[in-house]
Amino acid sequence: MSLSPPEETLDSIGTSGVRVLQRRGGYRFNLDAVLLAAFAASEGASEGAVLELGAGSGVVSFLLARQFGRGPIDALELQPTVHARLVRGVALNGLQGRIRPLLGDLREARTLLPAGGYALVVSNPPFRPRSAGVISPDPERALSKQELACDAPAVVSAARHALAPGGGVSLVYPASRLTEVLGLLTSARLFPRALRLIHARAGSPATRFLVHALRDSDRGLKVLAPLIVHGEGPGGYAPEVAALMDPPRSERA
Repeated sequence: MSLSPPEETLDSIGTSGVRVLQRRGGYRFNLDAVLLAAFAASEGASEGAVLELGAGSGVVSFLLARQFGRGPIDALELQPTVHARLVRGVALNGLQGRIRPLLGDLREARTLLPAGGYALVVSNPPFRPRSAGVISPDPERALSKQELACDAPAVVSAARHALAPGGGVSLVYPASRLTEVLGLLTSARLFPRALRLIHARAGSPATRFLVHALRDSDRGLKVLAPLIVHGEGPGGYAPEVAALMDPPRSERA
C-alpha cells in the first residue's frame, strides 16, 4: 500500500529512521536541517518545550524528537498543503503526542503562541531577501526559499515572544547574512552564545552559519570549530556529518 501519492516522495534522513513526505516539484529539505537539529540539540536546553518556526514537512522537528530526544515540540507551518504533509509525517513517524503540528503565520506569534512558553526555538527560515534573485514560479518553493511571507526580523521577533527567560533560539542562515542576523538578535536581547560556520570543504569559504542565542542572558559568544561538510567519510561526507545521517534515499512507498 502506498504511503504517498505519485506527486510525493518518501525520504529517509538521519540515523533514527526519520521519514519525510515531500512534493516532487516543491521545496525539498537539505543538509541544513540535519545540521540545525544537531546544533540546537547540543547548544539548547536538554529539557522543556520546543518550537519550530516554519516547520515545512517537519524534518527538523522529527530529527529533534527521534534522533536527539527533544520534546514536546510545536511545529508551526504557514502553508496549508505543506502543513497537511507535516500532519501525515507526524503519524508516519509515530510521533503523535510528541509533536503538535500548528497551522499559522509566525508573524502573528503574539496571538498564536504562548508568551515565554518554550525553552528552545529553532528555525531554518527562508534564506533569500525578497529582492535577491529570481522568484520561483512554484508558490511552495518561493515561500520556502525567499522572504516573501516572513523575513529575518519577523523570525527573531517571534522567537523573542515565544522564548522563556534564559531560553535559546537556534538558527541557520547564509554566511553573507552573519552581521545582519547577529545584529537583529542582539537588538531583541537575544544574545548570541554559540556561533559555528559551515564550510563545504576544508579550506573553502563559509557558506552558512549556525547561531544559538539566549533570551536576556549575555554570557559571551563562543566561536566553535568550523563545520566541514564534505570529506572522505561515508557518503562523501566529513566524519562528523556522516555520523549524523545516512545518505538520503528517496523511495516511492
